[in-house]
Amino acid sequence: MSKKKMTLMEIYMKYHPPLKTRFEEEVEKYWGRRWGVNTEVGRLRMVLLHRPGEEINSIKPPYERWRYTYKPDLKEMQRDYETLAEALREEGVEVVERLPEKAKPPRLVKSIYTRDPSFAVPGGVIIGRMYDALRRGEELYTMQTLAKIGCPILRTVNGSGTIEGGSVMWLDPKHLAIGLSFRVNEEGARQVAEVIRAIDPEIEVKATPIFGGHIDGFICMVDRKTAVVKREGLAWSFWEYLKDELKFNIIERPRDVYVAGVALRPGRVLVASGEDKREGIKLLEHEGIDVIEISIDSLVTPRNSGSIHCLTMPIIRDPEPVD
Repeated sequence: MSKKKMTLMEIYMKYHPPLKTRFEEEVEKYWGRRWGVNTEVGRLRMVLLHRPGEEINSIKPPYERWRYTYKPDLKEMQRDYETLAEALREEGVEVVERLPEKAKPPRLVKSIYTRDPSFAVPGGVIIGRMYDALRRGEELYTMQTLAKIGCPILRTVNGSGTIEGGSVMWLDPKHLAIGLSFRVNEEGARQVAEVIRAIDPEIEVKATPIFGGHIDGFICMVDRKTAVVKREGLAWSFWEYLKDELKFNIIERPRDVYVAGVALRPGRVLVASGEDKREGIKLLEHEGIDVIEISIDSLVTPRNSGSIHCLTMPIIRDPEPVD
């Protein structure tokens, strides 16, 4: 008597039942790395940078149109880029260079600030949507670079949404802050919150108005629950949220003191040197933070328009240490 032939559905159910695991649990198994970030201070393992290229030669008067105040020197910028990349490598960080722009002539002259077109979340990266015409288009080359290295793209912000990575900050693994301003609208924040909700419904996404630029201009995370905060420009309710609800150790930054850095691991921060940054570095050192200084004047304020934080987009960080 011949054996009854199994139907295709019976084969599926017997040998290939649906998997019930979560994406984040299996990202290393199927995507090759433990992609993503849920902290600003966990040990930095992989970062996205952009080597200044031919786009810089497109800058012509009036320089303000390109958000420069003078004609930048490409060779100097590339030397400073190498200083930044080498400092990161010396700390054991894998540096990924963003693919060059293919337009001829290239026009994306602010591509050095890789923090803005995308940002990492647990399991991968969200591609944002730049607010202005000068920078819109960087998203494509960021996405292509991440795809080339096998990093999952969990969402590309679309429709009317705008959001930039400089306004997205992990306060701790369960709290994500988004600064609403002319660079980030409520629709962009909503789309990001939707992704985070799918990853972990217990993560609180806090969208708060900020008065100017990016949230990283007001908050610099330097250790677990420790941040340098510029109170002016933050909504009072958000200041109280950091202090009273999250119990942050807040180092208040005076109005005329510049502080920006990239945490390499809890309590160890990479900063740009400079006379205008001296008081901020002293502030960090006074609080017991281990500070590494590098000279990259052509890439950061006051000669350029961003900070060392803007120059780096973490792709992989270790989780924060558990007490």
